[in-house]
Amino acid sequence: MRFKEMIDTVDTQTAGEPTRIILSGIPKLVGNTVREKRDYFKEHYDYIRTRLTYEPRGHAGMLLAAVVPPCHPDADFGIFYMDDVQYLDMCGHASLGVGTALQEIGLVPPEHKDEYIIETPAGLVKIKNTFKDDYVEYTTIRNVNAYVIENEVRIDVDGHTDVPVNLAYGGNVFAIMNLEPFGLKLEPAYVQDVKALSKKVRQVLADMGKPVNLVQWYTTPKAQDADLRVMHSSGGGCPDRSPGGTGTSAKLAWLCENGLLEVDQPFVHEGICDVNFIGTVKGIVENNGRKEYITEISAKARITGFHKFVFDDTDDLREGVFFE
Repeated sequence: MRFKEMIDTVDTQTAGEPTRIILSGIPKLVGNTVREKRDYFKEHYDYIRTRLTYEPRGHAGMLLAAVVPPCHPDADFGIFYMDDVQYLDMCGHASLGVGTALQEIGLVPPEHKDEYIIETPAGLVKIKNTFKDDYVEYTTIRNVNAYVIENEVRIDVDGHTDVPVNLAYGGNVFAIMNLEPFGLKLEPAYVQDVKALSKKVRQVLADMGKPVNLVQWYTTPKAQDADLRVMHSSGGGCPDRSPGGTGTSAKLAWLCENGLLEVDQPFVHEGICDVNFIGTVKGIVENNGRKEYITEISAKARITGFHKFVFDDTDDLREGVFFE
């Protein structure tokens, strides 16, 4: 059998959240930035996203990170992100997976093995790897700057009135909310309920002219060494199994701006798989009159497999099939 199309990937998991990293098989993309290349891909090659995230090759929790040539002179790699329902400007757990995987499979130049830069649609992100023996033990990302958008927005949702919501940016825009008043828990059995609630929250905020990418739900953590338990959901696809990298950056900015976290003070975010991300504010800068926070997120990511996906014209499900 001859295959006209073939895509090579390396798959990783970061605190339980998968990333499928596309290494080859994407046609040439047009653009002067990785953001422009991402947008060109979205317009012309979105079928690659659906083929790799929809069943039978993917699943609702799958996120893709595409490796492309960078455009910025300081970047070593270009990376853009997508899942089964949307494109993202930045993804923390995926960048952690990319940071580990590109090092482990030998794509990072030896002189850059401890630190290198990826260009994302949101901006430049620094990757720092910590080694144990001959493998990457931890990966740290220095994210794009995070900042608070608005404190204490009040909304009515799902029968609850005057619910406080904090809006912050950490590579994506988040609505930060306490889940406990809704009678739900951040456990696998409640995931679909939290997903449905997230969709309602996003709609309410959109109707107010305050659109967000994801809702960040938090509760009391299970582990004594964690600060908060967290889950992110867009209201579509599967909620994040990891504590969320861009969401953690947004939370760090909000905590620091409200005097609840100091610079260089570690903050431990616990995900629904009971695995942690460690976040730290490394500095504060002024940008156009706004405080922005330089944040770093550290976690373990591990390679879970290598794939060579093929697409045959006679395959009835070559384009994939989507299930909510």
